[in-house]
Amino acid sequence: MRNDKDKYLLFYLMKNIQLVLLIALFGFAAADITIYKSKRCECSSFIKSECDKWYDCKWNESSCLEKECSDYTTEDKCTGECQWKGGKCIDEKKECEDMPNEESCSNMAECGWKDNKCIEFTQCSDFTVTKAERCSVLKGENGERCQAKGVSVTTLFYKHLAVAAGFQCENKVYVDCSKFVTEATCKGDATATAKCQWKSDGKCYAFELKTCRDADGFNQMCDPKYCKKDGQLCVNRSCSDITTQAQCTSLPKIDSNKSILCKWGTDNKCATATDATHLNEQTCNDVTFGSYHWVTNTCQQCSSNWILSIMSLIVLVALI
Repeated sequence: MRNDKDKYLLFYLMKNIQLVLLIALFGFAAADITIYKSKRCECSSFIKSECDKWYDCKWNESSCLEKECSDYTTEDKCTGECQWKGGKCIDEKKECEDMPNEESCSNMAECGWKDNKCIEFTQCSDFTVTKAERCSVLKGENGERCQAKGVSVTTLFYKHLAVAAGFQCENKVYVDCSKFVTEATCKGDATATAKCQWKSDGKCYAFELKTCRDADGFNQMCDPKYCKKDGQLCVNRSCSDITTQAQCTSLPKIDSNKSILCKWGTDNKCATATDATHLNEQTCNDVTFGSYHWVTNTCQQCSSNWILSIMSLIVLVALI
C-alpha cells in the first residue's frame, strides 16, 4: 500500500515539474529578446552577405567557412590561435617568449618584461618597467594586479638632469573607502573592480555599477547609457525611452556583453521586441551582433544559441 502511495506522489511530482517547465518555456518564448554579443553564430550559419562582414569568415563558392591562419595576410588580423612570423600568419599560438620587446610583452595577458625578455608572470616585485603604467597591466592567473612604486627604482644622470630609468612594480594596494570622511578625499580603488564614491548620506563607499539600482544615492553614477533617473532612484532604461527610429535597434545592458532587442512600432514609438521578425536580410545580422542569421526569409537565432538557451532554462528549472 505504501509503495502505491509513493508511486502516486512521484507521479504527481513529475507532472508538476512538467507543468512548471512548460510554463517556463512559454514565458521564455514570449520574453524580451536578449542579445548575447559573445554568442555569435558560427561562420557556417551565414549567407554570403553576412559571411563577408566578418573578418574571421570566408565565402567558399557555396558556403561560409571559418578562416585558417594562412588566410590572414596582415599582422593586425593574425590573432587568437595564430601568430605572425616571417611575414606570414601561421597556425601557432603566441607565447610570452614570442614577444620581441617590452611594449608587445605588456599587451600579452599573464606576461611581463624582465631581463630584456618576455616571460610568464610570476609576482609583481619581479618586474621593473620603463613606463609606470605598464605595471598596472601586469596580471597573474589568480587575478593579482600590480602598480608602480611612487619613485623610479634607478636614476640616470644626463647633462645634469635626473632621468628615470625604470619603475619597480609592487602588489596593487587597495584602499578602505570607509576611512575617508570628506567627498574630496573619497578617491581610489577599493577592489579590482570597485572605486571609492561619495554617497548622499555623507559617507564614502566602495562602488561598483552592477545594476542601475546600485547607483541610488550616488551623484553622477547613474550611467545614462544604461540607466535613467527616477526621482532619487536610478532605474533601468527601456526601449520606450528611445525617441528616434534610427536608434531603435537595441538597448545595451550594464553587462556590456548583453543588449535588449528593440522594435519601432506603427505608432512611431520604440518598444521592446519579443521576436526578430521585424529585421530584414540587411539588418538581421548587424543589429544582433551576429547572434542571429537570415534563413528561409526570416531572421532566426542560430541553432547552437537556441540549444544553449534551452539547456540553461532546463537546468534552472531542475534546480528550483
